[in-house]
Amino acid sequence: MRLAVISDLHLDINRLDVTEVARKMADYLLKEQIAVYVLAGDSFNSLAKTREFVRQLNALLSGKVRVFYLAGNHEMGDGLSFEKYEEHLSDGYLHNQSIDLGDYRIIGNNGWYDYSFDHGQHDAATIGRFKKSFWYDRRIKQTMTDQKRAVLSQQQVKRAVDEARRAGQKPLIITHFSPDGQLVETIPFSKSKLAILKAYLGSEAFGKQLVADHVPVVVSGHIHWRMPKHRIAETTFYNASLGYETKRIHEWSQKDFMTEWEKRLLILDL
Repeated sequence: MRLAVISDLHLDINRLDVTEVARKMADYLLKEQIAVYVLAGDSFNSLAKTREFVRQLNALLSGKVRVFYLAGNHEMGDGLSFEKYEEHLSDGYLHNQSIDLGDYRIIGNNGWYDYSFDHGQHDAATIGRFKKSFWYDRRIKQTMTDQKRAVLSQQQVKRAVDEARRAGQKPLIITHFSPDGQLVETIPFSKSKLAILKAYLGSEAFGKQLVADHVPVVVSGHIHWRMPKHRIAETTFYNASLGYETKRIHEWSQKDFMTEWEKRLLILDL
């Protein structure tokens, strides 16, 4: 059975014809005999738009492919509360939910960050000030510190991994924010002062937890940087981000969106 995952489509920022994209995606997913397709966050700067896009895909796929989605920080910036994103918003919302596909249990979680990828280069107050002044996530409403929110996410995944093992299923994690320290360390920031952005990319502790729990497959997004899959002990890490192609930012390696999507789409035969 085939699983397909993509993250960071940024369909609105990339100024794409959403109806045309949905039609072409559906055709490709059917051709490739995909069983489950997951949008792992940052599809739009709006949860409502992401949900509507998923609705369009479902209508085109007629139940032949199951479509799920996570919320990235760009969806979370649309004004809804933290508590709302913790709810079961719809059948396709995969945060803190699991689905079985063959011998695997796909565990979805939006995830969060805890500043650990900064490795103590900046104190928490400095990271907080930078976030409130410059970072997109200043729009996001939450009722706890970033560190506590990251721990909550890790606890949710830990419970789901344990439940999967008790059910005799192999856990496969899909999350928006990155638990992949090796990936983070390869990012070539254009200016040294921008290295503070590592604080907002994910959680090193989460990655260590997944390795310690012998999770075989971890897929994340959020980081618009290319790195081949790599393995730590028994855990293989994948990054499934697509990224921006605008007048100012050029992150695609292909000339058009659909070719880039096909190149970046992660397909796993489970």
